[in-house]
Amino acid sequence: MTFLRPDEDSTKKESSNIDSLNSSFESVNMDQSSTNSDKPDLPSKTNDDETNKSNPNSTGQGPTCDTPRVTTQDIDPGNTLLYPDLGTANFPMKTSNRIIDDILCDLSFINGPNLSFKNGILQESMIMYSKERINNQAYLFGSMVDQVALQTKYEYNSLTCPANNKLEVQFGILMNLPSNITNVDEIISKVPIYHLKITVKTRQLLEVSKKQAGITQYHLLDFEDLHHFDKRDLMTFDPDNPDLLDYAIYVSSDTNRLILIEIFSTEFDSREERESFQTATIKSRYQEACKKFDTLDPEAVPTGIDCLNTVLKLLKQPLTRKNNNDKIRTVSSNNPILHSHFNPEWLLEKYNFTKHYATDETTGQEVLEYEPPDLISYVQGYKVRSLREKYIRRCLQLIFWGKCLVQLRVDQSDPALRGSKSYRAFNLLNTTTSTNPLYQLLNDSKSNFLASTRNDSDSMALDQNFHFINLSTSSYYTDRDIIKNYERLIALDPPNIGTYFDALSYIANRKGSYQLIAYCGKQDVVGQENINMALKCFNIDPNVVNLESIDDSLLLSIYKNESVKEGADFVNLKNAMRLFAKIRNSPQLKFYVDHEPYRNVNQAYETLEIDSSVDDDIIQTAYSIKTVDAPGLKIDCDRALYTIAIQRRSMILFNFLLENCSEFQAYYNIGRYDYRQALGILQVNENANDEVILKNFQTKWFNEQIHEADQFLNYKCALMKLGLERNSKLINNFLMNGVIDPSCLPVENWPTGINNIGNTCYLNSLLQYYFSISPLREYVLGYSKTYEDFYDAKRNAKTIRRIGGREVGDNEVERSIQFIYQLRDLFYAMIYTNKRCVTPRRELAYLAFAPSNVEVEFENGVTDAKEDVSHYNDDKTSDTLIKIGEGDEDLGEAERTEASPTEDIYMTDDDMLGAAKATDGINKEDESTENGIDILPSTKVAKISSDQLENALEMGRQQDVTECIGNVLYQLESGSEPLQINPEDNEQDDLVKQLFYGEIKQDIIPLSGVGETRPKLERFLSLLVNVGDHPRDIYDALDMYFKDEFLTMDEYGEVKRTVAITKFPTILQVQIQRVYYDRERFMPFKSIEPLPFSAKIYMDRYVDTADPEILETRERTAKMKAELVQLKKRQQELLSRNEVGLSRKEAYSETVNFLQSNALQLQGIVFEGQDELSTILKKAGTDIDDELSTIYNQITQLEETISHQFEQFKKVGYSLFAVFIHRGEASYGHYWVYIKDYNQNGIWRKYNDETVSEVPDEEVFNFTEGNTATPYFLVYVKEGSEKDIEPLKRIIEES
Repeated sequence: MTFLRPDEDSTKKESSNIDSLNSSFESVNMDQSSTNSDKPDLPSKTNDDETNKSNPNSTGQGPTCDTPRVTTQDIDPGNTLLYPDLGTANFPMKTSNRIIDDILCDLSFINGPNLSFKNGILQESMIMYSKERINNQAYLFGSMVDQVALQTKYEYNSLTCPANNKLEVQFGILMNLPSNITNVDEIISKVPIYHLKITVKTRQLLEVSKKQAGITQYHLLDFEDLHHFDKRDLMTFDPDNPDLLDYAIYVSSDTNRLILIEIFSTEFDSREERESFQTATIKSRYQEACKKFDTLDPEAVPTGIDCLNTVLKLLKQPLTRKNNNDKIRTVSSNNPILHSHFNPEWLLEKYNFTKHYATDETTGQEVLEYEPPDLISYVQGYKVRSLREKYIRRCLQLIFWGKCLVQLRVDQSDPALRGSKSYRAFNLLNTTTSTNPLYQLLNDSKSNFLASTRNDSDSMALDQNFHFINLSTSSYYTDRDIIKNYERLIALDPPNIGTYFDALSYIANRKGSYQLIAYCGKQDVVGQENINMALKCFNIDPNVVNLESIDDSLLLSIYKNESVKEGADFVNLKNAMRLFAKIRNSPQLKFYVDHEPYRNVNQAYETLEIDSSVDDDIIQTAYSIKTVDAPGLKIDCDRALYTIAIQRRSMILFNFLLENCSEFQAYYNIGRYDYRQALGILQVNENANDEVILKNFQTKWFNEQIHEADQFLNYKCALMKLGLERNSKLINNFLMNGVIDPSCLPVENWPTGINNIGNTCYLNSLLQYYFSISPLREYVLGYSKTYEDFYDAKRNAKTIRRIGGREVGDNEVERSIQFIYQLRDLFYAMIYTNKRCVTPRRELAYLAFAPSNVEVEFENGVTDAKEDVSHYNDDKTSDTLIKIGEGDEDLGEAERTEASPTEDIYMTDDDMLGAAKATDGINKEDESTENGIDILPSTKVAKISSDQLENALEMGRQQDVTECIGNVLYQLESGSEPLQINPEDNEQDDLVKQLFYGEIKQDIIPLSGVGETRPKLERFLSLLVNVGDHPRDIYDALDMYFKDEFLTMDEYGEVKRTVAITKFPTILQVQIQRVYYDRERFMPFKSIEPLPFSAKIYMDRYVDTADPEILETRERTAKMKAELVQLKKRQQELLSRNEVGLSRKEAYSETVNFLQSNALQLQGIVFEGQDELSTILKKAGTDIDDELSTIYNQITQLEETISHQFEQFKKVGYSLFAVFIHRGEASYGHYWVYIKDYNQNGIWRKYNDETVSEVPDEEVFNFTEGNTATPYFLVYVKEGSEKDIEPLKRIIEES
């Protein structure tokens, strides 16, 4: 329902006559037409004691009753601030427009669903309710314009400073008009009208001397904190008044202007009072009155508005008396209008009327009348004033109910009502629902004017925006006033400085104010909204948990936990942590968030502008160059270095980081932990030796999953502490480069090296490789076969024993037995020596290098050695003391160079025999004869000339390592008894076969459909991959080995040859073909093209299977590879150059340049279409660029797709454990091998002849372009069999 506002400029008088008022009711003159002035008489400021004394019905007793006595101590000079510290201590602070809006919304909060605001918001901080303001409708403020009809504005002199201070009081109502009012009854039942009283105390002297420019700031003051001067002037205020719903006292910080706001509950709040104005009750009451008074017309039932008007006249009458000279007008108890419009008894029961008996002049009988209270002495009598105010509230409520009824009838266009005197009476009452009176009362008419000039809805909406509310500002405030409010609020309420800064930032941006924006930019403050959002990122409810209650360590812990969750928003989490670091001014949080490693290690490499395959030293160089060239990127470079160090688990890079980044040094240093904390972090006890500590450290360093970015630095700090406290050379050396210095270890804790005796570096690598395979090593160490064992077996055998398809000769058997004994003795020495390296016998080298079909003669026997190998550890013993042929002398002593970093053991024939003697079960104490054949000592001396030896060593230099592998394994098989003989081809099955050999099935499939598929099974020792085909990685290389081939055969015609593995070996060996023959230069050359490989490889895609999923993936991958081949072919065509070195595009471009030059004109050559040809060629060049770009994108996408095709197939897995390296060219170079120790935290060691050293993973997996140290042989062990790889096997017996 729309509330019509009367013209505020009209000064019409109220007409109060009741239509049906008879002569008996004339004694009560309720007509206001006798008033001669439009202005109300101001209340008298003098004491009318005599009047109060002479009026027995007066409620107030004047100053002698309830006016406090004023003494000299109670005099306020009026020129002194009573609250000088108000602006620094009292909170909240609000401005006039905020106070007024709070008044209008207070009842919405009180009556709303949120129980937090049941007591109102007048005393609340804006922050508490600002976000709820938009959901709470402002009530209408109603007040009287016509102060003659009803005076609602009063002015009093202060009791404590009457000359200079004054009090202004205004009454009004607050109501919320529902839109669904349809009848008169609903006005009374659904439109509760609340009451507002505002008292403003102004100190005139201070207003002149202390008033500040701009918006006035008011501060909340508790009633108990009121100065006694002010309390004396507010004697009618009772905070415990049951009718009082909410109140607040605000005092301005500049002049101490005081504002008391009181909101009272509705009058006529009982059910019977409300129903008395409703149609049904009125009709019933009128019928009863008609029975009592025959003068009433039963058909003339009064309306609700008539009843309201009658009650209004009754209650307004005591308010109209100006002084005691005005007669008190009573109401006859027998008045028919009174009985038909109202319940007369309520005058006594509810409205403070008293009984008065008068004599009827006509009949002479005593008549009962109702006398209203005497409200004249309200200026000095506070009790009278309180009652008078209640009467004012009742009259206001009746007036606005009546105005609502008039408005409803007008909307419904009721002609009958328009003729009603009551309608005219209410319609003539001049009221307003404007807030102008409130602004005028608060002496803030300027704000009211500025607010009223805003007609746009956007500006009005801004004032309801919670940011504007939080800062107690309005859209029309000047920048200066906004900043003034901000500074005052943050001083009063520091914990919420972020919220106020949010408000200021929003207002600055919303207004587009350069001054405010610049001011915000100078504030080192974080907004509360940002804080709340940051807390929510951490899954912390900002409404429950205060940021100040969380320490830095807990924040870090939460951040780390949230970061590892699936779907974590890393960007927002990181921004939140930056914000917390700023708020708390925490160096620890700032360091962590600034230097947190990148989520993607590729980003780290991109930052340093390096490839992921480079070595650690290149990374250090790139970091140094980058930080010098771009100092502003120092933190980014630190993060990148930190990220790569974590990814590589590189001690060298961590050391470099600590050396070059002081921030890391500050937090990760030797003082980070005490000794016991360091022991706990590495999970060792104080009695553990240095080797155990390092072992535990390496276990954590290499094997533990990365769960925190700084876990490696924490481990390092702990180890640094232990190294310092223990003064451990082993630990301190390890901390320098992350690898164990074997010279600091006891001999038994490190593998034995093997001296190079001349072109035997790759043989040494091979021997170390075989030594590391535990089943093979144990077999060799326990070997005790003799030629006679094989002779008897051969004589009794029913089948011929074959190895590699070839029958084994007797001489080969004898030679192989001797080779195994030589190998056994070497392995034994490697285990039991107390030196760091041993020197193999040259006889072993000769037997390893010389082809297995070369016959070697052996002497019949040698003298058994009775001394253990440990007795032959003299460093001066010659490594060339070998009996070569009968009668040959020793070759002399070879001295070791001082530069050799290790100690070794030089083994003579006697050494080997001693080793054999010490091996259990090798030599028998009681030699015997079986079948007439003497059983000779196990080790025999080969009859080898010096030339033969030199030729064998030269052969070793020229020999390919795979030839040596084949020769060694053949002799191991020849000297071993078969576990069984394959009945199909008489091939021997033995330990070597079980460890190293797999089976491949080759199918020849006729494409014509004629003929059957012809399968063929073949054993394989290694898989050969070719880097000449330029594979992307090891899988791509193996794909080429196993790819289908299409051939033409005489028997079948067109066929397809497929290859698949039917049986996998325990040890999978992959040979990388790198040596090729240059037919133009007639010389071999070595390809150093990198072939990336990983620590794991899965062979499911190459297995012989009927699994439809694998077969489908193979077929799909084959099609993609075929498409890839075509794309690369086309790419090559477009990029190829002609005989003059021009590509196709360059040729087009040169032709266009030629056509557009004057060369043809100078030669007199002119032809049609020259320009058109140039255009065509230009377009052709552009088309080439477009096609190349498309091809490049297609190739990249296809290669990426192909690389992920078989990711889900991981049943047949292998783990890398040995990588053979060759550095040099095709015809010369040096060999070594990397072997992984699964029993020692998966560390890699480099076996470089006599030197065995630990190396980082990056050295093994180095795929740098141009690196001449290239892998040529990769060895994998089947998943689950890693325990069989045992590179470290040492037993040192005490003397």
